[in-house]
Amino acid sequence: MTWGADGSWYGFPRAPFDVQFVPREDIAALNAAVDSSTAAVIVEPVQGLAGAFDFTTEFLRAARNACDRSRALLILDEVQTGIGRLGEPFGAQLHRVRPDLLTTAKGLGGGFPCGALLLPHEIARDLKPGSLGTTFGGGPVACAAIKTVLEVIRDDNLLANVRDVSAAIRSTCVVGPVVGVQGRGFLLGLKTKPKATAVRDALLARDILTGTSADPNVLRLLPPLILNAEHVQRLAAVLEDLNDATL
Repeated sequence: MTWGADGSWYGFPRAPFDVQFVPREDIAALNAAVDSSTAAVIVEPVQGLAGAFDFTTEFLRAARNACDRSRALLILDEVQTGIGRLGEPFGAQLHRVRPDLLTTAKGLGGGFPCGALLLPHEIARDLKPGSLGTTFGGGPVACAAIKTVLEVIRDDNLLANVRDVSAAIRSTCVVGPVVGVQGRGFLLGLKTKPKATAVRDALLARDILTGTSADPNVLRLLPPLILNAEHVQRLAAVLEDLNDATL
């Protein structure tokens, strides 16, 4: 289901099912693509690798409505966007869109490998023992890590921190080579006038770690949820100091 996977299906003769991609934010194309033959619609609330592209609430609610009409499942891929990264527990809550299935991992274990599939009772009741069998499913170390992560996010009020510090990034970091910001919370894309790789390298030389994306002019920020205002001030100061000569 990944963009471009049809050209490199890991050595298998064909994908196990047909996949159709819909242009982002094109509600008409979405409605035309989803019909009674559709099994599911899968959306990542903010597309990380694509450059922190954040979907509008209107588009995500249109996806919910299209699935309701066709009796398809709406699946939100929140492996990267979940567990507080967008300033809410999940993007589903941010947009007030209820998925039929929600996937989460990565930040869920605070670095320990784990993942979870969330689904409502009306779907879960059809699953029988072994339907989602996995060798390491329910492992006690993973469960302890998950429990601890959720407690720290709650007790340290990290969701509010994500919202406040994200707003500070938006208001202070459109300087130097940065001409705009997209994304949500702590999954942000800084739009750069020069190539993002040049900005990334210049920041790394000053001990600031950032990433790039599939968009050559978008620098990705995925900081830990404990990032604070002092870190933002340092980033803004370094960006303001960068110019054509330093890049």
